[in-house]
Amino acid sequence: ERAPEPIAARSLTELAVETIRNRILDLTLRPGMRIDEKLLMERFQLSRTPAREALNRLVAEGLVEMQANKGTFVRPLDVGQVAQFFDAYHVAEKMIGFFCRFTDVELADDLRRLQSEHEQAVRRRRYLDITRINAGFHGRIARASRNEYVEAFSGRLHNHARRLSYFVYHMEAADTGTLGEQQVMVAGEHNTIIDCIGNADRRGLISVLGQHSARFQDRIMRF
Repeated sequence: ERAPEPIAARSLTELAVETIRNRILDLTLRPGMRIDEKLLMERFQLSRTPAREALNRLVAEGLVEMQANKGTFVRPLDVGQVAQFFDAYHVAEKMIGFFCRFTDVELADDLRRLQSEHEQAVRRRRYLDITRINAGFHGRIARASRNEYVEAFSGRLHNHARRLSYFVYHMEAADTGTLGEQQVMVAGEHNTIIDCIGNADRRGLISVLGQHSARFQDRIMRF
């Protein structure tokens, strides 16, 4: 049996994953850009093992892809892939509503806390934090399904959603009115989601999650 990975090594790997993920999300590492261990070691002062492990993790998350005989690349974004993403994203959002267990007694309180953090990040215009907290909000609903496949599917899609979200926040930031209006609507939908969960209203939950994902698609497609 493989010996447990040392705590220090795990910490270095987690730090490397977070560092590279954030640089993919904020487009410092551009879609389609080739990345390898050497680049990551030189650019982000990572040692070889954490850099390698981070790449493997990000491949599993869907943010990085390995192409045979070519190397490792930041997963590209093009119109066809974005369309496919939203087909899956709409299904995933309704799926977590369908499988959400209302018997999870901590769920509503956890979502209220995350929504409060989300609103603080919006006020401070901390775009990476907004994407992280929003993914956590939806991920918490997925976790309430108590189904590892539902949670994994939702989590993978929200990794892609974070990259799209960061892009659209920057585009909307040029017009503070648009950004503010959209975030008011997002907050309203999040609060409706929490109310539906508190009332064990599955039909309402699935409906508002569908509306929420459609709003996200509309915001992306404008740009």
